Amino acid sequence: MWTCSGSAADEDLTNLQSLWNQLRRTEKNLQTVEEKLSRYECVWECDQPISCSVNLSYSSYSVSTTSDKTTEENEHLKEKLDSLHEQNASLISQNYYLKNRVETMNFKLLQSQTRVCIHLVSIPKLKEQIVNLEAEVSAQDKILRDAEDKLNLSQKTAMERGNMLQRYKKDYKNLKMELTERSKQGKRAEQQRNEALLSMEELTKAFRKYKEKITETLEKVKAEEVILGKHLSNCEKEREKLHEKCVSYRKDLDTLEEQLRQLKEENHSTKEEIKTLEVKNTEMLSLLTQSDQKIRELESELHEKEIVLQEKNVLISENTELRALTAQQRNHLKLCHQEIEDSREELRILETIISQLSLSTPEEVQMLNCFLLFYNSIKLAMKEAEAQKPCVNVCTGAEHLSNDNEGQENSTLYDLETEPVRLLRSQGEKRKCQQLELISKQFEKERQRFQKEIEELRTKLTEADDKNSSLKTSMAQRARHFQIMQEDLLKKASKASSLEKEIRKKSSQLSVLEKQLEEKTTAYSVAATRNTELEQELMEKNRRIYELETAISKEHEKITSAFERTKLAHLEQHKKMEKHVELLQAQLEKKDQQLIEQEKTITMLQQDVTHKQHRIESLDGLLIESREEMENQNVKKDQGLKMLKSQLTEETVRVRQLESALDICKEEVALYLNQSQENKELFENQLKKKSEEIIYLQKEIKIKDQNIQDTSEQNILLQQTLHHQQQMLQQETIRNGELEDNQIKLEKQVSNLEQELQKQKAYAENELRKVEEKHHLAAQEAHLNRKKMDELNSTIRQIKMEMDQCKNELIGMEKEVVQLKQDGENKAMQINQLDITLEEARSELNEKANEVNELEDKLFQSETCHREALQKIAELESALQNAHGELKITLTQLQELQDALQNAQSSLEEKQVAIMNLTTELRYCKGEIEDRRQELLDMDQALRERNWELKQRAAQITQLDMTVREHKGEMEQQIIRLQCNLEKSELEIKECNKQIESLEKKLQCSKDELREKEFELLQRDQEINHVLDMSFLQLGYLSCENNCNKRAEISMLIGMTGQGVMG
Repeated sequence: MWTCSGSAADEDLTNLQSLWNQLRRTEKNLQTVEEKLSRYECVWECDQPISCSVNLSYSSYSVSTTSDKTTEENEHLKEKLDSLHEQNASLISQNYYLKNRVETMNFKLLQSQTRVCIHLVSIPKLKEQIVNLEAEVSAQDKILRDAEDKLNLSQKTAMERGNMLQRYKKDYKNLKMELTERSKQGKRAEQQRNEALLSMEELTKAFRKYKEKITETLEKVKAEEVILGKHLSNCEKEREKLHEKCVSYRKDLDTLEEQLRQLKEENHSTKEEIKTLEVKNTEMLSLLTQSDQKIRELESELHEKEIVLQEKNVLISENTELRALTAQQRNHLKLCHQEIEDSREELRILETIISQLSLSTPEEVQMLNCFLLFYNSIKLAMKEAEAQKPCVNVCTGAEHLSNDNEGQENSTLYDLETEPVRLLRSQGEKRKCQQLELISKQFEKERQRFQKEIEELRTKLTEADDKNSSLKTSMAQRARHFQIMQEDLLKKASKASSLEKEIRKKSSQLSVLEKQLEEKTTAYSVAATRNTELEQELMEKNRRIYELETAISKEHEKITSAFERTKLAHLEQHKKMEKHVELLQAQLEKKDQQLIEQEKTITMLQQDVTHKQHRIESLDGLLIESREEMENQNVKKDQGLKMLKSQLTEETVRVRQLESALDICKEEVALYLNQSQENKELFENQLKKKSEEIIYLQKEIKIKDQNIQDTSEQNILLQQTLHHQQQMLQQETIRNGELEDNQIKLEKQVSNLEQELQKQKAYAENELRKVEEKHHLAAQEAHLNRKKMDELNSTIRQIKMEMDQCKNELIGMEKEVVQLKQDGENKAMQINQLDITLEEARSELNEKANEVNELEDKLFQSETCHREALQKIAELESALQNAHGELKITLTQLQELQDALQNAQSSLEEKQVAIMNLTTELRYCKGEIEDRRQELLDMDQALRERNWELKQRAAQITQLDMTVREHKGEMEQQIIRLQCNLEKSELEIKECNKQIESLEKKLQCSKDELREKEFELLQRDQEINHVLDMSFLQLGYLSCENNCNKRAEISMLIGMTGQGVMG
C-alpha cells in the first residue's frame, strides 16, 4: 500500500506538470487568437467605410467592380469570424470549467487536510495504547517470574522432604537393629531358662535327700489335694463363663461387621452418585465451552456482516448522490430548453418586425437578406447543437462514471453555454464526435454492468438482513438455553450439597460407632495409651477431612465465581457491541447531515451558476465587453495559476509528510506485531513447560496410586495373617484343653499309684520313698502347670483384647484407605478437567491465531484489489489522456490514500481490540493456571502427609506382626517344653512301674527267706510288730511329703516358663 501511495504521488506530480504545460499552450493559443481578432477588427473597420461608400454609390445608382470583391471578402471574413467566435467560446467554457475544477480541488484538499489532522490527533492515543500494552507485557513477565520463583521453592520443599524420607529410612534401620538386639536378648533369656532347669534338676536331687522329712507332710498334702480339686471345679466354671462371654462378644462383633458392611455399601452408593454428578458437571462444562465457541464464531460473523453492511451503506449513499446529480442535470436541461424556446420566440418577433418594415431600396433588401441568412445560420447551429446534446451528455456521463460523479454539472452547464454560440464544424470535429460516441457506448455498457452489480448487492443486502434476523433469534434461543443450563447447574450443586450433608451424617454415625467401640475397648483397659493415641490420630484425620471439605467447597465457589465472571464478560461484550452500534448510527447520522449540507452547498452553487449564465448571455451580446473581461480573466488566471502552484507545492510537502508519518506508523505497527509474536512464542513455551510439569505430576500421582494399592494389598495380607493367628490361637486353646485332660488322667493314675503304695508300704520302704519323692515332684509340676494355664488364659484374654484393638485399627485403616481412594479419584477428575481446560485454551489460542492470519490475508486481498483498481483507473486515464482525467486521477488517488489511512486505522483498531482480548484471556488463563498450581501443591502436600501416616501405620503393623510372631514362637517353645516334661514324667512313671515290679520280685524272695526264718523269729514277733507299726506311720508321712515336693517343683517350672514368655 505504501509503495502504491508513493507511486500515486509521483504520478500526481507528473500529471500536474502536464496540466501546466497544457495551460501554457492554451494561453499561447489565446494570445494568437487575440492577435488574429485584432487584425480582423482592423480589416472590419476598413470594410465599414468601404461599405458606406458602396451604399452611397448604390444610392447614386453607380455600380463598380470593387464593391463585389469587398462583399465576397466580407463574407469570407465573417465566416472566419464565426469560427473564431466559436473557438473563443469553447476556450472560455474550458477556462470556466478549469476554474471550477481548481476550486473543487482546493475544497477537497482542505477536506483531506482536515482528515489528516484528525488522524494525526489519533496517533498519540495509539502510542499511549502501545505504551500501556508494553506495561501490561512487563507486568505479565513479572508474574511469570514470580511463578518460576514459586516453582523453585516447591522444588526446594521436595528436596527437604526427600531428606526427611532418608532420615526416616535411617530410623527404620535403627529400629531393625534394636529388634535384632531384642531377639538376641530373647535367646539369652532362653539360655537362662535352660540354666534354671538344670538348677531345678539339682534341686530335685536335693529334695530326694529330704524324703524322710516329707512323710510327715503327706497328710497336709491330702488336704491340699481336696482344696485343689475344689479350685479346679471353680476354674472349670469360670472357663465356661468366659466361653459364653467370648460367644456373646463374637456375636457383637458379627453385628458390628454387618453394620460396617452396610455403611460401606451406602458409602459406595454415595460415591457412585457423586461420580455420576461429576460426569454430568464435566458434560455441562463441555457444553458451555462449545456454546462459548459458537458465540464467538457468531460474533465474528456479525462483525463481518457489519463490515459488509457498512460497505453496502456506502454504496447506497453513492447511489443517492448519483440520483441527486441526475435530478439536478434534468433540472438544468429543462432550464436550457426554456431558454432555447425564449430565443426562438425572440427570432419570431424579429421576423415579424422585418416583415412589417417597408423596404425602400433593393440594397436594403439585400442587407436584410444577409441579416436573415445570418439568423438562419444561427438557427441551423441551434438545431445542430440540439442534435448534438445527447453526444455531449454521453461524454459527461462517461466522465462521471470514470471519476466518481465529479464535474458532471459543470460540463453540462458549460456545454449548454456554448450551444448558442456554436456554428458549423469541420470534419475533424465530426471524427472526434464519432470517437466520443464510441466511448459513450463503452461507458453505457459499464453503466449497465454497474447497475447489475448494484442489483446483486441489493440482493446480498436482503440476504444479510435475513441472516442477521436469524442470528438474533438463534442468539436469543441460546441465551435461554444458557439460563436453563445455569438452573440445572444450580440444582446439581444443591444435590451435591445434600449428598455432602448425608455423607457428613453418615460420618457422624461412623464416629458414634467408633465411640461405642472405644467405650467397649475401654472396658478392657489394657491398652489405654494406644487407644488415646489412636483417638488423637482420628481427630487429626477428621480435621484434615474437614479441611479437604472446606477446600472442595472453595473450589465449588471458585467454579461458580468463574461462571459469573464469564456471564459478566458476555454481558460486557454485548454492551460494547451495542455501544459500537450506537456509535455507528451516530456516525451515519453525521454523514447524513454532511450530505444534506453538501446538497445545500450544491444548490447554492447551482444558483450561482444560473446567475453566471445570465451574465454570460449578456456578455455574448456585447463582444467588446467580453474582450475586456477576457483580458481581466487572463490576469486572474495567471494569479490563480500562481496560487495553485504555491498550493500544490504546499500540498506535495504535506503529502510527503503524511507518507513519512504513515511509514513511521507502519514501522511501529510492525514492531508491535513482532512484539506480539514474541509474546505469543513465550506464552507457547510457557504452556509447553507447564504441560510437561502437569505430565510429571500425573506420573507422580500414578506412582502414589500404585503405592496406595501396594499398601492396601499389604493390609489385606496382614488381615489374612491375623486370621491365621486367630486360628492358631484356637488350636492352642484346644491343645491346652487336651493337656488339662491329660493332667486329670495323670492325677487319677497318681491316686491309683498312691493306693498301691499304701498297700505295699511294708514291702518296699526305700523304693516307696523314691516313688513318693517323684510323686511329690509331679504334684508340684501339676500345680505349676495350673498356674501356667491361668497365666495362659490371662495372656489369651490380653491377646484377644489386642486382636479387637487391631480389628478396630484395621477398620479405621480401611476407612482411611477408602477415603484416600476417593480423594485420589477426585483429584484425577480435577486433573482431567484441568487438562480439558488447557486443551480448550490452546484451541482458542489457535483459533485466534487463525483469525489473525485470516485478517492479514483479507488485508492482503484488499491491497491487491486496490492495486487492480488503480491499474484499471490508470488504463482509463491513459485512454482518455485529457487534463480533466489527470486532475480527477489525482483526486481519486487522494481519496484512495484517505481510504487506505482509514483502512489502516480500522485494522489497527481491530488488532488492538484483538490484542486486548488476547491479553485479558491470557491474564484469565494465567490466573486459572496459578490457582490450579496451588491446588496441585496442596494436593501433593495432603498426599505426602497421607503417605507418611500410612508408612507409620505400616511400621506399627509390622511391629505388631513381630510381637505376634514372638508370642507365637514363645508359646510354641512353652508347648514343646511342656510336652518334653510330660514325656519325662511318663518315662519316670514307667521307671517307677519297673521298680515296683523289681520290688515285688524281691518281696517274693524275702517272703521265702522269711518263711525259712519264721521259726527263728517267733521270739521276736512282738518286737517286730511294734517296729512295723512305727515304720508304716513313717512311710505314710514320707509319701505325703514326696507328693507335695513334686507339685511344688512343677509349679516352679511353670512359673519360670511364664516369666520367660512375658519377657
